[in-house]
Amino acid sequence: MNAQLKYVVDELKALYPKKDYNIIEFDGFEPDQLVQILSNVICTIESKEAVNTRSENREMTIKRLLNSLYIMKYRPPSGNEYDLAQSLFLGEKSAILPLLEWLLKERPTLEKRAYLGRYLIKIEVPPALRGDSNLEELFENYEQLLETFKDAHREREQHLSAGSNTGELRGDLAVMEREREIVVAKVATLQKTRVEGSKANAALLARVKALRESRAKRDMLLEQKARLQTTCVEMERFVARTKQQVAEARRAAHGVTPQGLLQRAEEEEKVSTYIANEKIPADMKSGQTQLQLLREVASQTCLTRSDLAQVEQQVRALSSEVNALLERRMAAADPADDKLTPFKQQAAMLGRKKEAAAEALGELKKESAALKSKLEKIQGQLMPGEELPLTEEQFKKYMGQLKPRTELFKAKRSQLSSQTAECGVLSRTLEILRSNHELAQRQLGDEERRLGLSGYSSTASQLAEVNATKTELDLQKESKLEALSKTILELNQIIASKKAKLAPAIQELRPLREQYQASLADFNKLKQVYDATAANLGSASNKIEQEIKQIEEETRQAASEAALFGAKTEVVDAQKEVLVQEMAFYKSGDKSKSLRERLNAKIAEEEKRGRHLKEAQRAMKDSEPANERQTMLWENVERCTRPNTLSKTFLHLSHSETFAGFLPRNSGT
Repeated sequence: MNAQLKYVVDELKALYPKKDYNIIEFDGFEPDQLVQILSNVICTIESKEAVNTRSENREMTIKRLLNSLYIMKYRPPSGNEYDLAQSLFLGEKSAILPLLEWLLKERPTLEKRAYLGRYLIKIEVPPALRGDSNLEELFENYEQLLETFKDAHREREQHLSAGSNTGELRGDLAVMEREREIVVAKVATLQKTRVEGSKANAALLARVKALRESRAKRDMLLEQKARLQTTCVEMERFVARTKQQVAEARRAAHGVTPQGLLQRAEEEEKVSTYIANEKIPADMKSGQTQLQLLREVASQTCLTRSDLAQVEQQVRALSSEVNALLERRMAAADPADDKLTPFKQQAAMLGRKKEAAAEALGELKKESAALKSKLEKIQGQLMPGEELPLTEEQFKKYMGQLKPRTELFKAKRSQLSSQTAECGVLSRTLEILRSNHELAQRQLGDEERRLGLSGYSSTASQLAEVNATKTELDLQKESKLEALSKTILELNQIIASKKAKLAPAIQELRPLREQYQASLADFNKLKQVYDATAANLGSASNKIEQEIKQIEEETRQAASEAALFGAKTEVVDAQKEVLVQEMAFYKSGDKSKSLRERLNAKIAEEEKRGRHLKEAQRAMKDSEPANERQTMLWENVERCTRPNTLSKTFLHLSHSETFAGFLPRNSGT
C-alpha cells in the first residue's frame, strides 16, 4: 500500500509540476479531493479541460468517469462495475488508489485508446428512427467515414513502425544523381559523335521518328485489343448468365399449368394491392405521426423534474379515466356484441398475421435484391479468363465426383500414416542399434587400452588381410590369447568377489526401499490434507479480512455520523439556551432584555429612519425645480457681470423665458 501510494504521488508530481503533492498530504485527502484528482488525470489522458467536480452533479461525474474507464477497457479487480461505481461515489481510497496507479502506469497506451475511442465509438441510433431514408443514408456515410479513419490510422501506424532510415535514402539519392549525370554525359557524347558528326543525320532522325510512331500505334492497337478481349469476356459472361437464367426459368416452368400461373399472378396481384392500398399508407401514416411527435419534442424546451412529475401525474389521471371508460363500456356491452367478439379477435389476428407476412415478404425481397447485386458485383470482379461460379447442379455433380476421391484419399492417408509410424519405429531401432554398436566399440577400445591391448580389433583385421605373415604371428596370437583368457578369468573373479561383498548391502536395501515407498505414500496423503487445510484457511482469512474492512468502513461512517449528530446537538443546545433565556425574561416581566424585544426595537428604529429618509427625499424632489431656477438665475447674473459678453447676455435675456415681460433700456429712453 505504501509503495503504491508513493508511486502515485511521484507520478502526479511529474504530471502536475505546479502542484506540490506529498505522501502525508495525499494520504489525508478527503473523498471529494480524491475524486477530483481522478477526474483531472482522466481529463489529462483524454486531452480535455479539467472539470470541477464540486460544481458538477456527483451522479454526472460518476457517469462520466465510468464512460471514460469503459473506453479505456478498465476491468475492476472485483469484476463488478456496480461496486466500482458505488466506491467512486463514496470516494473510497481503496478503489481510487489502484485505479490511479493503473492510469499512470498505462498512460501512453490509454492516451492512444482514448484518442481512438473518441472517433470509433459509434453513435447509437434507436431502431424506430432507422426507417428514415435520409437518416439511414447519413448513418451509412458516417460508418464509411469510420472505416476510412481506421484505414488512415492503420497506415499511419505502419509508417511509424517502419521508420525508414533517412541516411540510407540520402545515400540512394546521391547514387542516383551520380548515375543520372553519367547517363546524361554518355547521351551528350553519343549525340556529338554519332548524330551530329554523321552525314545522314536527317535520314536517321526521320527513321527514329517513324519508329516511335509505329511503336505508339502498336501500343494503341494492343490496348484496343485488350479492350476488345475484355468486351468479349463480358459478353461471354452475359451469355452464360442469360443461359443460366433461361435454364432456371425452364426448371421453374417445368410442370407449371396455366391455372397455376393464373393463381400465382392473382396471389401476386393481391399482395401488391394489399401493400399499395393498406401497408404503404399505414407505414406513411405512422411515419408522419412519428415525425410530428419528433417535431413537437424538438420544438419544446427541455423538461425539468417538476415538468416530468406533472406529465406523469397527467398520464396516471388519463390512464384511470381510460380504465373507468373501459369498465363502463364492458358493463353496458350488448350481448350481441359479445357474440361478435371472437370473430373480431380472429379478424384482428388475421390482420396482424397479414402485416407480419407483408413485412417478411419485404425483407425477403430486400435480401434477394442484395444477393443479386452482390452476385453481379462478384461476377464483375472476375478477371478475364476466369470461370463463372458453379451452379447448384454443377456443385452437386462436383461433390458426387469428389466423394470417392475423398474416400480414396482417406485410405491412402491412413496407409501413409501407418507406414510413417512404422518407418519411425524402424529408424528409431536403427539409431538404437547404431548407438549400441558405437558404445560397444568404445567399451572394447577402453578395455583394450586398460589391458594394454590397444588396437586388438584392428590387428585382427590386419591379420585377415596379411595372409603371408599369418604363420609368424600364430605364436604371438596364442600367447596373447592366453594372456587375454587369464585377464578374463581375473575379471570374473573380481566380479564374483564384488557381488559377494554387495549381496548383504542389497538385502539391507530392499526393506529400506519398501519403507521409503510406504513413507512416500503417507507423505502424499498428508500433503493433500495440508493443501486442503491451507486453501480453507486462505479462503477463511480472505472472508475475515473483507468483514474487517466492512466493519472498519461502517465504524468510519458511524464516527462521521456521530460527529455530525454532535455538531447538530451543539447547535440545538445553543438554540435551547437562547430559548431558555427568552422564557426567563418573559416570566420575570423584564421584556426589554429579551432578544425579541431588542430585535423589534432595532426593526422599529430602522423603519423610523427609513421614513425620515423618504420624507427628506420627497422634500428634495419638491424643491428641485425652484433650486434649478435659482441656479440658472445666478448663472445668468454671473454672465452679466462679464464685460465682454454683456450685450450677448442682454440679447439672450430678452428672448429667454426667465425675463419674459422685461425689456432692456436703451440710452435716452
